[in-house]
Amino acid sequence: MRGLKPVAILAEDHTTLALLFARHQEALVTRSWARAARLLDHYRKRLEYRISLEEQYLLPYGADKNMPPEWQSYIAEHRRLEELLNSTCARLATARRRGVTASALIALLDDEKTLKHVLEQHLQREEEQFSPASQDALPEAVSSELMLALMHTEAGLAQRH
Repeated sequence: MRGLKPVAILAEDHTTLALLFARHQEALVTRSWARAARLLDHYRKRLEYRISLEEQYLLPYGADKNMPPEWQSYIAEHRRLEELLNSTCARLATARRRGVTASALIALLDDEKTLKHVLEQHLQREEEQFSPASQDALPEAVSSELMLALMHTEAGLAQRH
């Protein structure tokens, strides 16, 4: 992470999130239910933390600097992503309790397709519009705080896996 700017690190996390979700879906397809649930929970925690960092460090500062008003749509998108993710987690938990039938697995994968689509569009907009402008506008003190938060996150994740 040395030499990188915190917004660039957040952007790199898009790849990590995609790989983590792919591993979760691979576990589903191979009927490794406990592993799928663990990976989905890890994905959920990582995405929620990422969202909290954006909302704590980037979005408020952007609003203060008269950033484009459509950036406020990121907050609405974050709530939608959290809603879809919570629904997916609940569906997986229910399917595991009842026994994961082929139709339950198909329904779960359909739900996840929606989550992936919304997230991919959100992350693409972030990479193209939000991240470059927010890095330029971020004061050094805020950038340093964000970098510390990111390093803390990576250290915590490394200890768990």
